[in-house]
Amino acid sequence: MAQLAQANATNRFLRALPPAVFRRVESSLQPVALRHGTVIGYIGAPLTELYFLDRGLISLVKVMNDGRTAEIAVVGNEGIVAITALMGMSQADSIEMTVQIDASGHRLALSALEAEMVRSKELHALATRYLQFTMNRLAQTAACNVLHRLRQRCCRWLLVAHDNAGAPSFGLTHEFLAMMMGVHRPALSVVLESLQRRRLIETQRGAITILDRPGLEASVCECYAAVRRDLENVYELA
Repeated sequence: MAQLAQANATNRFLRALPPAVFRRVESSLQPVALRHGTVIGYIGAPLTELYFLDRGLISLVKVMNDGRTAEIAVVGNEGIVAITALMGMSQADSIEMTVQIDASGHRLALSALEAEMVRSKELHALATRYLQFTMNRLAQTAACNVLHRLRQRCCRWLLVAHDNAGAPSFGLTHEFLAMMMGVHRPALSVVLESLQRRRLIETQRGAITILDRPGLEASVCECYAAVRRDLENVYELA
């Protein structure tokens, strides 16, 4: 099997690795394909692998005592899944990591990159910047969920999905999106129907197609652009 060339990597974290680090771990990178609904990190279970997506989305899901769930963040091709494990927090605690949109990419044993963290100050700095970005994104999402309208939040989520799906259409049901956003399905369906009437999206059974990305960008809140600016700060020094 041909090894991944760093310059051709779709995942931004892999592409930003110090070249010496990448050369030492590239033979250990394993291609993966992950289907919607696959759980890659269970509550309380040790985290032993890191994931670097080329396309698709993985949700970080908070599970409450009564079994209800809400998405607190997503990770796509912009970064690394389970960055907290790389920084020493190697247990999932109360967060599950679930594939939300069919994904492909690579995985790597946590121990392989942990060893590199000791050897490479550049890798440690990159991981620290990405962890800071993750914390900023969590704060931005929390504020967005409180302060912005459901339509704006939905547009933000659809733009993020479009950024990472690798195609204008992606599998997604109203039920699942409502659960991830922590809202009732009827309210979300009203929003999706309004976006469809405006020809911004098209909804089909189990799938959504983005028809007018500029229109979605005009309808989204400030949070989408703010998170993208923070992300560029992670990699501009890499």
